[in-house]
Amino acid sequence: MTWLLIVLGVAIVLSPLMWFRQSPRQKLITELRRSASGSGVQVTLHRRPDAREDETRLETVCYRLPWINGDCRQSWVLHRYSSRGWDSVCPGWLWTINQASPKWDALLPDLVLGLPAGVSAIVASDAGIGVIWDERDNADDLQNIVDKLKKLQHQAKEICH
Repeated sequence: MTWLLIVLGVAIVLSPLMWFRQSPRQKLITELRRSASGSGVQVTLHRRPDAREDETRLETVCYRLPWINGDCRQSWVLHRYSSRGWDSVCPGWLWTINQASPKWDALLPDLVLGLPAGVSAIVASDAGIGVIWDERDNADDLQNIVDKLKKLQHQAKEICH
């Protein structure tokens, strides 16, 4: 009986400490964000890509690279998985907020073609060019995203100069 009380007491003391352990999903997200940061990609909370002006909640995660050329600063969103917006040159993707200049029409279809299914939008803002990603994929998909963002970042430098 004494041993049972000791085991119960230890369990009561240790159970709150177990809440501090990361779940496997939390570990994956931590590793993805650390790897992205090591590649020069900024990870920030962001509004939903199809959010209206009055919807300000930060509900999604944006993986973003800063602009190389200061002249490239733009503001547009190309998204999928929502019917809010208007047609773009990329089938299944819609514009919201603004539409990119026609110079981007040749770049964007190649970019969206190989993006992981968890990417719901491409976002251009004063801060840079990025994607809204649900972080449900693995490190290979993160590397795909980083490669595509870097390619787009350098192509944008050529377009905007």
